[in-house]
Amino acid sequence: MEIAKRSMASLAKCRDLKSLPLLVIGLLVSVLLVLNGVLFPTYTVSMASPAWEAARQLGLPYVISEIGVIIYALRGGLHLCEVWKRFPRNVQYCAILFLASFWVGSAFYSKVTPLAIVQNIVFLIHPLFGIAVYYSASRADARGLRALTLALVGGLLIFCGMTASAFLNHPPLATMPDNTIVWQFIIPGFISVRLFGAFCGAIFCFLLAQFLLDEERGGRRHLPYLWLTLCAAMTIWSGTRNAVLGIVVAMTVTLILYRLHPMKAKSVFLLALSALVATLSATSLIPYNDPAFMLIAGEDVATSESISGGRASYWFALWHAYQTVPAFGAGPFASFWILPAGEQIHVQPHNIVLQFLLTWGLPATVAALALLAYATWRAHLAALEHRDVLPFVAMLDCLLAMSFFDGMFHFAQPLMLIMISFGVIFGATKLQDKPLAALGN
Repeated sequence: MEIAKRSMASLAKCRDLKSLPLLVIGLLVSVLLVLNGVLFPTYTVSMASPAWEAARQLGLPYVISEIGVIIYALRGGLHLCEVWKRFPRNVQYCAILFLASFWVGSAFYSKVTPLAIVQNIVFLIHPLFGIAVYYSASRADARGLRALTLALVGGLLIFCGMTASAFLNHPPLATMPDNTIVWQFIIPGFISVRLFGAFCGAIFCFLLAQFLLDEERGGRRHLPYLWLTLCAAMTIWSGTRNAVLGIVVAMTVTLILYRLHPMKAKSVFLLALSALVATLSATSLIPYNDPAFMLIAGEDVATSESISGGRASYWFALWHAYQTVPAFGAGPFASFWILPAGEQIHVQPHNIVLQFLLTWGLPATVAALALLAYATWRAHLAALEHRDVLPFVAMLDCLLAMSFFDGMFHFAQPLMLIMISFGVIFGATKLQDKPLAALGN
């Protein structure tokens, strides 16, 4: 019996050596946040080099990193054929339908065929990355979550310095087109300030859910208040209403579904104080009084169109455009060219359903949404049994809520966060002796 125990302990140690600690996942997100800012600084809507702009739109640093994690998992024993066999039959059918049809619009209808095909290939890498995280990531526990949090906060602090430097050391206006700098586009590495706000909102949900979990378990640390204040301030500073909506949805689901214990009066007071400090500091640092950084400007509440940021008419136009290619869509980036001259132009539709329809067509959209709904449902069930993954569930819910108003399923960075969430959540359900078993249950 003693020999058997020693053998099991040795086996566990070997598996730990092959695992991907949560600290490494946090460092990966933080390093990529900073690296992307270094590689893609801009004071205009796009990079000067078309090739470099394409790399920014595709999120190549994130994609390359995901490929690295996939290779790491494959070398560590991941077998994709085994993963496929363990999927439920309905998941297999949906995946087959998606793979059979999602590429047609890019190949035959797109006006930017090479870029559209590359974007579709990139999209396939993300779920493979999620499976690799599922297989490789170490189990979520209090110690691992704290390490991941410190890594995320460290990256955010460095990025705050980079962002401040970008605003304080901008080039002379005389050197810029039309002698103007559009401030919402100069966040290092981000397509716009809205995506920066979405990132901060998702991380805030992670931190807040972890705080609530620690509070329920009798935690007495004060540093989380500082991290929450920092992340909330950056979210408010970005003026991203979508992020606020995502936070409200995610935390409502977390509080109701998982029935967290009520907080102590002192904790409620300190959280309220943190929110006040975050709001005052963020609103006092609005760059050059630019309305793009205000959560609510005067003209934002004039009409329903202004409240939605112009999305209502944009979605209506895209819906009519989609009806010209209903079966297979027109490929990624179709919203950039499919509308008549004079209409709004964006690289993505700012809505997950319209994005899938316009990009892949109806059959692939039905399959993709069914897979996403099933995975989300299973993730929430997993968190009921393994409460340590609640921070990842909250972050996932925030990103999913925001996907109805922005490109969370178009850009590589939020997709990486989504797949990390799924991977770690499902990883909490895996058996030590059968690391792929949970996928088929």
